[in-house]
Amino acid sequence: MDEIYIPISEFIQSLEELPYAQELSALGVFLTFLILRSLFARIIISFAKKLTLRTKNTIDYDLVCALENPVKFLFVIIGASLALQILSLPESWLDITAPTISALYTYCLFWALFCTIPPITKAVFSLGQRMGKAVNEDLQQFFIRSVEVIVLVIGGVAILEQWNINVSAFLGGLGLAGMAVALAAKDTVANLFGTLTIFTDKTFQKGDWIETPHVEGTVEVIGLRASKVRTFAKALVNVPNAKLANSPITNWSRMTNRRIKMTLGLEYRTTAQQLETIVDALRDYIANDAKVEAKGPVAQMVHLTHFGASSIDINLYYFTKTTNWEEWRQIRSDHIIAFKRIVEEAEAGFAFPSQSLYLEQMPEETA
Repeated sequence: MDEIYIPISEFIQSLEELPYAQELSALGVFLTFLILRSLFARIIISFAKKLTLRTKNTIDYDLVCALENPVKFLFVIIGASLALQILSLPESWLDITAPTISALYTYCLFWALFCTIPPITKAVFSLGQRMGKAVNEDLQQFFIRSVEVIVLVIGGVAILEQWNINVSAFLGGLGLAGMAVALAAKDTVANLFGTLTIFTDKTFQKGDWIETPHVEGTVEVIGLRASKVRTFAKALVNVPNAKLANSPITNWSRMTNRRIKMTLGLEYRTTAQQLETIVDALRDYIANDAKVEAKGPVAQMVHLTHFGASSIDINLYYFTKTTNWEEWRQIRSDHIIAFKRIVEEAEAGFAFPSQSLYLEQMPEETA
């Protein structure tokens, strides 16, 4: 505390000893740069925005908007630096103000770099898309966040270097604490590699309906550490990406067709001729429905399959062209009604679980 108190006392004493003209000059320089900052924002930035709005692309406008605040802050740093030079501070304070100003310049530089990452990467990805090498949105966000983290880390190290803090020696001196941090970060690193695996393998993307042993729902966010899945019960589940990358995943959104599979149980009193008529009618109906897929490797199968406990079973197996769940449900509903009509027109009926009870009459006892 004494070490801090002495320089502050020297600073106050030095200010009291300074001529008022020198203090006013320093204040005037600082206020001048604040005014220049305001004029720069109103005139130069506004003119640059209007000029870039006339161009065909948006990267120049986005860059101007991104650099606006860092450049405005630069005026404050320059004003403070010149004002401190005018004040002729004590030597003990120069050891504090000099690295502080240098750290602020470094901060401003990396702030500007950080702000330009989104517009520059956006322009690069747009160029790749025009060249036929499109990158999905989730991978773009992953790349942007990764670059932002790198810039933040390098910027933090550069700022510490202005204070002559050896980051390498500091990290090396952590010893056991560093090992503990490394062990604690093991899961984080695993999740980062899991995220990279998801993107490179293109397992799923935002908006896909996925099913794993742990969760089923629609992917809303693919983050650096975890993905957010909205279940059909409208609950939001956060799943670590390492767990997703190591689990079997069914991506239902990549279905080429949607399957309809059902069994019709007919009464045992249905004749063989009625069975043939019903099966042929079912096949014709499915084959002539424009909503049912008839091309490619998909199958259309209608067969008598079982003599069940209380019914003769007809199994239907085919695919719709649409993969939309609501449309699929409507098609299935229409087909159920149509299949019932076919059975009724053949004068047959649907079976239901039943049991036959046989009563045997005992002979009367003779007297």
